[in-house]
Amino acid sequence: MSAPSSLPTCVAAEDLPPIPRVRAGWLGPRAQIVAGTCACAAASLFVYAVDPSRHAIYPQCLLYNATGYYCAGCGATRAFYALLHGRVLVALHDNVLFVAALPIVLYVMAANARAAWRANAWPELTASPGRIVRGGAGLFALLVAFMIVRNLPGAAFDWLRPLP
Repeated sequence: MSAPSSLPTCVAAEDLPPIPRVRAGWLGPRAQIVAGTCACAAASLFVYAVDPSRHAIYPQCLLYNATGYYCAGCGATRAFYALLHGRVLVALHDNVLFVAALPIVLYVMAANARAAWRANAWPELTASPGRIVRGGAGLFALLVAFMIVRNLPGAAFDWLRPLP
């Protein structure tokens, strides 16, 4: 028995029509930027008001609780709290990688939000899959290396561990 002729056949990718750019979701880019900014401000105000070292409302690190080893993110909330209160040295002691990465992340977010605000559309992502994989692997390697170094014994590595 032969297959019906109404079934679709395989089509080459270059023969497909281009995907139109449409606004994502029911909110436009400007409303998404405002909503995201308000959410970040509310979360920051919460962290500013509620000390992570004194209140159990924040989630605990599963890796640290299970093994006693600090992950790359241990101390990041306390570091953010310290930064919000102007204590940069305490923040660096809690998580130096978070403090170093925060300005870079904020700059990239602000640059993308500014471009989206001006064009009233989110910029098209042009990174190739290989570049994304290489960047992700590099970031993963950095996080694993930081985790290993901050858990090494000795006084030379004590400054990488969060304050008790």
